[in-house]
Amino acid sequence: MIIQSKNVWLDESFKAAQVEINEDKITGIYPYNEKPVDVDYLDKWILPGFIDIHCHGYAGVDSNKPTLKGMRKWCKHMPAEGVTSFLVTTSTQSVNKNERAMATYSRIIGRIEEGAEILGINMEGNFISKECKGAQNKRHIVEPDGEVLAKYQLLSGNNIISVTYAAEKDEDFSFVKKCNELGIVASIGHSDCSFQQAKLALKNGASAITHTGNGMKPFHHRKPGLFGAAVNLDGFYAEVIGDGIHVDFQTAYLIGRMKGKDKLILVTDSAVQKDDKKFNFLNKNGAYYLPDGTLFGSALYVNEGVNNLHKKAGLDLVVAINSATINPAKYCKCADRKGSLEAGKDADIVVTDENIKVYEVYCRGVKQEL
Repeated sequence: MIIQSKNVWLDESFKAAQVEINEDKITGIYPYNEKPVDVDYLDKWILPGFIDIHCHGYAGVDSNKPTLKGMRKWCKHMPAEGVTSFLVTTSTQSVNKNERAMATYSRIIGRIEEGAEILGINMEGNFISKECKGAQNKRHIVEPDGEVLAKYQLLSGNNIISVTYAAEKDEDFSFVKKCNELGIVASIGHSDCSFQQAKLALKNGASAITHTGNGMKPFHHRKPGLFGAAVNLDGFYAEVIGDGIHVDFQTAYLIGRMKGKDKLILVTDSAVQKDDKKFNFLNKNGAYYLPDGTLFGSALYVNEGVNNLHKKAGLDLVVAINSATINPAKYCKCADRKGSLEAGKDADIVVTDENIKVYEVYCRGVKQEL
């Protein structure tokens, strides 16, 4: 089939063009009106499918306790956010529960054909700092241990893509070096590390900062810390939760201006989004909080986040779009098939208006029910 629009996102700008889809792949990009079309989206925006690398669940589906039924429900939901692929993100829990989750994911990932694709696993715990734990479970926080991570990776079927860790707890850099050996992105977060410790971690193989501005000490003009490292060191990808609550939109603008179009990654850090007392959190002002006021996660949708970064934070459109498309694809090492509209790549496509309201989504060439 062939779809077209006067606004197709190609080479970081809008062009009038056609996109040819054959089964699950994009097989051609042509000038507007060159060939007979199946669907003409007129002035609507045709964008690469969005990718969320940091999300914890949906409507009671909890990434810490995966089931095939639950993951299917989550995958079917994600296109409503314009998301065509994502990383399931676990948080700190017991070793036994981690092992059980990883083994379950080894059986689930790659089996779900409908909806968004699960690209792999993002472990936000357990190798973090108790001093900057946020809403994470303090009881099960442990020192970064590469051999423990290797065991989790084996159990997962090599599906762990990314792990968050506290750089100040990895003094000999053995953990980050093990991450590199295992092909896992080492992202510094929930960490009280200094600017210099982050800089040395970057030199030894760390490459990202988890939800910049959260899970770290506030920026100080004489102690730039992890936040200062996130925005100043070009080698780091920087996640940002684009809801205006986890970081003010002016702070999001600062992060985005400093990281530019190639190193900012929009994330939702979504919670399980269910009014159930067993989850012990409250939804107010568009985010989730523990009863003591600690932020627990967002209720943000990715399409809303893209619009927020552009319209509310004031970032250039290319920065906002790249943060949810090609940048997370590169982070996940799948940019050869995700993140942009090119012949040979997966037909992961989202059709929106100029406010990023989702009208149509194709996941690997299949039009989704929204």
